[in-house]
Amino acid sequence: MNVTTDAEAPPYTITDIKHPPGSHDYLFVVGFFLTAIVLFTITYVSYKFKRSRPPPPPDTAGEDADDHNLIRFSRGLDHEVLVTFPMSVYSEMMIDAGNVANGSGCSICLADYMPPDVVRILPECGHLFHVGCVDTWLKSNPTCPVCRNSQLHTCK
Repeated sequence: MNVTTDAEAPPYTITDIKHPPGSHDYLFVVGFFLTAIVLFTITYVSYKFKRSRPPPPPDTAGEDADDHNLIRFSRGLDHEVLVTFPMSVYSEMMIDAGNVANGSGCSICLADYMPPDVVRILPECGHLFHVGCVDTWLKSNPTCPVCRNSQLHTCK
């Protein structure tokens, strides 16, 4: 007797019984997280390493060739140059009112001039300021604080 049955084949084979479908998904998840941790660690270590190094020295070779890419900050005037600018007592300046170019107050400290105040007159533009105020300004900026005329022309 030959009995035939319509039995379907199972959805997986005998080799899949040891490893049912979907059992390898955890390996993918673990591998993904391990890769992410390694990449994060490498990025963090390289960031810390770059921050701990001192900056490279400025490249002086070919300085004139790449001059258009550099922003140059101008230094102010030296003390030897500042002492050549004329100084006067403000009360003497008031006698010759035509010389007073910027009114009755220092444009740097915004204080009014008092008769005993010593003022310095800038030779290029004729503006005057308290000696302490304008000397501090001109040591870091080579221009007049009011009109921005360069005071370097008188140095040459």
